[in-house]
Order: sequence, then C-alpha cells, then structure tokens
Amino acid sequence: MVKFSKMKEIFFILKGISNIFIQSVLLREIFSNFSGSEILFAFIISFYLSGSAFGSYFFRTSKKFKEHYIFLTIFESIFLIFSFIFLRLFTNIQQLYYIPNLRFFYISFFLSFFIGFFEGSRFILLCFIFKKEKSSGKFYGLEGTGFLIGGALFFLLLCFEINIFFLIFIALILNSITFFQFSKKLAIYSFLIFLLLLPFSGKIEFKTISRKYPNYQIEKIKESFYNKLILLKSKNQFVLLSNGFQDFTSQPDQFSVKNISFFAVAFSKKIENIGIIGNPEIIDEIRKYKPEKIYYFEVDKDKVEIIKSYFLKDLKNVNFVLQDIGRFIKSKKIKFDSFIIVDTLPFSFKENYFLTDEFIKIISKFTEKLVVVLPGNYEYLGEQISSLHSSIYKTFKRYFKKEIIAFTYPLIIIFSNENLIVNEKNIYDRDFFNETYLNYVLDESKKNQYLQKILNEPSYINTISNQFCLYSSLSYYFSQTSPKIGNTIFKKFLKFFEFRKISNLVILIIFLFLFFLPVSTSHMIIFSNGFTAFAFEIIFIFLFQIKFGFLYGFISLITGIFMAGLSKGSFLSTLKIPDKKILFYSEITFFLFYLISYFSLSNLKVPLIFIFFIGFLVGWEFGIISFLTKKESIIDITGKLYSIDLIGALISSISLPLFFIPVFGTFSFLFFLSLIKFSTLLRLIFLPILKYLL
Repeated sequence: MVKFSKMKEIFFILKGISNIFIQSVLLREIFSNFSGSEILFAFIISFYLSGSAFGSYFFRTSKKFKEHYIFLTIFESIFLIFSFIFLRLFTNIQQLYYIPNLRFFYISFFLSFFIGFFEGSRFILLCFIFKKEKSSGKFYGLEGTGFLIGGALFFLLLCFEINIFFLIFIALILNSITFFQFSKKLAIYSFLIFLLLLPFSGKIEFKTISRKYPNYQIEKIKESFYNKLILLKSKNQFVLLSNGFQDFTSQPDQFSVKNISFFAVAFSKKIENIGIIGNPEIIDEIRKYKPEKIYYFEVDKDKVEIIKSYFLKDLKNVNFVLQDIGRFIKSKKIKFDSFIIVDTLPFSFKENYFLTDEFIKIISKFTEKLVVVLPGNYEYLGEQISSLHSSIYKTFKRYFKKEIIAFTYPLIIIFSNENLIVNEKNIYDRDFFNETYLNYVLDESKKNQYLQKILNEPSYINTISNQFCLYSSLSYYFSQTSPKIGNTIFKKFLKFFEFRKISNLVILIIFLFLFFLPVSTSHMIIFSNGFTAFAFEIIFIFLFQIKFGFLYGFISLITGIFMAGLSKGSFLSTLKIPDKKILFYSEITFFLFYLISYFSLSNLKVPLIFIFFIGFLVGWEFGIISFLTKKESIIDITGKLYSIDLIGALISSISLPLFFIPVFGTFSFLFFLSLIKFSTLLRLIFLPILKYLL
C-alpha cells in the first residue's frame, strides 16, 4: 500500500474541519431564521446534499484538478461571505410581526445548494492527491477525522460567544492552508486576508443584523446553546427575538395579558403554585393575584438572564426552572393550582412536545387545572388553526374530564377533573371582569358551536411520534405569505396522515421495490446506507431536541460524532483485504442495530454511542465496497459511490419530514429502517441465486 504524505493527510483533515464549520454555520443561520424548526432544517440539508452530490459526480473525471480546486475554493470563500450578508440584508423585516418566510426559503435553497456544490466538488478534487489508493476508506476516514475535530472545536468556540462571521473566517483560513498542496504563494495571500478580516467579524455581524431590523436598535446579540437571541429596542420598548421570531416584548397587549392571567387563576380555590411554559409577559399580571410561588420553565439560561434584566420588575416569588419539566416535577412533587401553556403554535419539536399526549399524561398528575392559550380567535380560525385546536382538544381530553372555554382575546381553555366555578375572591379588577363580561365570554352556546366546528375538522391525537400540531402550525406559517401554498401543504399532509390506514401495504411495496430494483447490489447497499443513516441521524436529532432542547448548540458535535464513527470504520476497512462474506456480516449488523435502536429511541433513550456506531457502519461498508468494485480509477469509484450515498441521504432528507413521518410516525419509521437493510441483506443472499437460475 502506498504511504501517505503526512502533509497531504493534514490537508484532508483541515478540509473536514472547515467543512463542518461551514455546514454548522449554514444550519445555525437558517435554523435561527425559521423559528428553530427542525423540519425546515431537514429541507435545507437536502438542498446542501443535492449540490454536494452533483459536485462530487461532476468533477470525478477532472483533468485539471489543481486549477479547479483553487478556483472553487477561492470562489466559495467570496460566495460564502457575500451570501450571508445578502441573506440578512434582503430578508429585511420592515415590520417585526411580518415574517417573509417564502422569500427566505427560496434564498436559503440557493445558498445551501451552492455551498454543498462547492464542498462536494472540493472533496472529490482533493481525492486526486491520493489517486493511487486501492480503497476510498482513506478519503472518507480523513474527512471524518476532520469532522470530529471540527465538531468538537465548533462546540467549544460557542462557549466563548463567538459570532457567525468569526466562525466563517476561521473556516476560510483552514481552506487557505490546503492551498499549500498546489500554490504556496496563493495559500499565504489568502491566509493573511482572512486572518486580517477576523478582528472585524463582530462589526460585520452587528451591522448586518442592524440592517435586518432597520426600525430598531440592537441592544444585545447572544448565541446560546439553545437559540440565537436578539434583543431589540425602540424608544422605551424592548423586544426579544428567539431564532428570528418574536418571543416577547416589554410592552405587551395588556388586554390579552389581563385575560390570560385572570382565567389562569379564576377557577382556583387557592393560589399557591402557578406553573408557566412560554411567554413570561403574564408573570407581572399574575403576581397581582398574590400567588406564593410562580414557576417559569425555560432551559435557556441566557434567555432567562435577559428576561430578568429587561422584562420583569420584581423577581421575589418567581422561580426560574432551568431543567426538564418532567424531571423537576417528579423530583419535587409540586402540585400546581394552575399550570399555563402559553405558546400553542409550535414550530419546533421541543415546542410541540408540550402539546403531546406523553407530556400531558405527566403534567395532568401534578396540576389541578391546565390552562391552554390557543392561537387565532373565535370569529375566524381557518382550516389549519381549527385542526390544530381540534388536535389539542382531543389530546388534552384524554386526561381531563371537564373544561371551560373563555372566548376572549386570546381564546383560552381551562381543563380540569373538578367542577369549574369562578371564585369571586379572585376577581381583583371587578370593573373589567364584571358579570356581564364573564357571561359573554363563558357562553355555553358559543362553546357548543366552537366544539362542533373544530371536532368536525380532520385531526389526530398529537404525540411524539405523530407530530400533528407541528405540521398544522408549519402549514399555517407558510400560509401567512401565501395562503395557496399553505393550504396546499396542509392538504398534502392530511392525505399522508390518512396513509396510516394502509401503512403496512406501503411498507410492502417499498420493500419489494428495493429488492427487485435493477441496479447492482453494491450500489443499492451504498444508497440504502445513505438513506437509512441520514434518516436515523435526523430522527435522533429530533428526539434529542425533544429530550434536551439544545439542538442549536449541539448539532455540530452530533455531526462530529457521526463522522468520527465514519472515520474509524473507513480506516479499519483498509487494514484487511475484504470479501463478500464480510459485507454479508456487516449487513446483518446493520439490520440488528436498527432493530435495537427502534426499541431504545421509542422510549426516548438517545445515547450518543448510537450516532457513532451508525457512522462506523457507513464508513466501514463504503471502504469495503469501493475495494470490491473493480474500476481503473479509484477517484471515479469514489465519485460515483459518494454521489450515490449523498443521493440516498438527499431522498431521505426530503421524504422523511414530507412523507415518512406523517405516514408511519417517528417510531414506526425507525422500525422501517431495519426492514430496508433487511431487503439489501436478502439481495446479497438471493439475487446471485436468481441470476444463476435465470
């Protein structure tokens, strides 16, 4: 085996480090402008993968790999800097309540595709310096090592409150060093340029965000492990944005705040412990009812510090809980007189978790009343919001026998297992909450009309596996700038949810299709690895976000751990001349791993070793198959296999949130992944026999 130049290996590792930096920066920037929605995150990844697959396939036969590598690296550097500036300046929000989501989505597509194209092209072009290798395992392994180092380094840099442009310049400095393989002079020049730009990164970050919110003064920018937090100021008003979406303001709608606070406590015999999830604007108003303790649940300590400093006047009886709600209430055994869920239009898996059957089952054991503040108004709900209300109502009614609906602004439902009667002692503002007003907003005929309307809408019980409220909210989100697109998306989702009735037939059709597809078994294995491994990683990330809530800060490390496994598997595949028997045993391992992970993840146990192991299997089989595929050029083999792997991941990233999760549910789809690998295992066993017989 040809020995590698140590310097060449370092260049490839640096390429991996810069790649994870660029990927993570891209994901964070887009993630933080889509209200932290992991569903949209999956789409952005699909755009990136499509570009990467195209680039790696297109340049696999390059005759001028040095010139192409230099040109693409320089052009990517310019493209990356100006694209991020463009992304902020041209998604300018003139009014804070308006979210130009479709425009941002289109821009994000082109940005993700071209960055993926540059990275995929540069990967295959750098492979040319190792063209005498017999296996692609080295290529995969070296980049995976870079991803591991880069993922850990990126995670550590976040601890020092590093801004996005600083991280971009670090990635470009690393790219410049790889030029030493081709042009030392150019490497030195580009290195110095980006090094000199590094001190100005904070200023560029501040200026671009300031231009995005032209009617506001930027008071604070904070990159926490949970969110991108931006604190805006306009005269005496402060507004906090979390992941590009208004979280709360120091001058809220007082009519809404008064109603939420009153109906949260109006039916309580005593007011000792109040729990709150969501907007803290109601805390000051609830304090007027003199509760003994208010528990506000928020795991992001940086957000809590901003709330304390800019939004709340008095903190003496407010307890900020910086841990998982389930663990907290089970350990403390606190019984809430009223527990309030304020934000019920979820855009992320973590937000949706608080509306799921699993969470309501837990919280129902620790509260007398569960108060739910719903989006929309009684006069006009619309199809998506009506279905959202229907799902929430059906889910919550599984654990509460009685409810009162207050047709105020906003709409409020109080769930309980006891009779709900207004406690006269709790009416401190009798001029506002007078008898006429209460009779009007608590009208029983309105309640019957409302329930008849929402319960006739198509909806499903909202669970961790069946994220119906999340899909309804995202459809509504897009309908804000295009009602036609929003309604179309929602109708498609409803049809996919209906497929659950024939999900077993769908599984059988897909299984037979993969088994009889007329492509080589080795290519099918690589494709299935890309499809299943990416789907597994995305589902793992979704469940990790639900359980821990800090995907925003941890995503680079999760990717790094996956690539560490891939690196280890790739390197080990080069140590021994493989045969088809080894491939057979590794496919059995793949099948068993997905089967075991189904039982673990469906119980919300998400050990990071799973991510490492799945990466190991992907890297291991990639190296084996690249050796067993007899071609003249290892670069040609690598380009094709890498593209097939990325195409599998691309199809997975698009179909997972759009089709498979609505059709099968998150946990059932995990089981389906094992069946996909079972189909490739059967191909290894029976296709040679079928070919022989035919």
